[in-house]
Amino acid sequence: MPTEQMAVTIAAVASAEAAGGTAPAAAEMGLARDKLRRANLAIAAGEPEQARRLARQAQLDAQVAQAKAESAKALAAAQEVQAASQALREELNRSKP
Repeated sequence: MPTEQMAVTIAAVASAEAAGGTAPAAAEMGLARDKLRRANLAIAAGEPEQARRLARQAQLDAQVAQAKAESAKALAAAQEVQAASQALREELNRSKP
């Protein structure tokens, strides 16, 4: 039984969801959830190798989703810093005699 891989995959999906992977990487999260569901069905059908393969693919999809979510957060933070920096420059320019 691929129980260890399933546990790792479930953790990866949960981690991606916690990172906000559902918005910026909806497609990858959908794939991860679907493959995890299919892996559970494969276990129930007595196909451990198929279950292990699907679980591994689901794990990778979840990791991609998490990376996309973290990248989107970093980009948003960088844009906020850039906007604040621009506002500060403009304020400094206005206060020069």
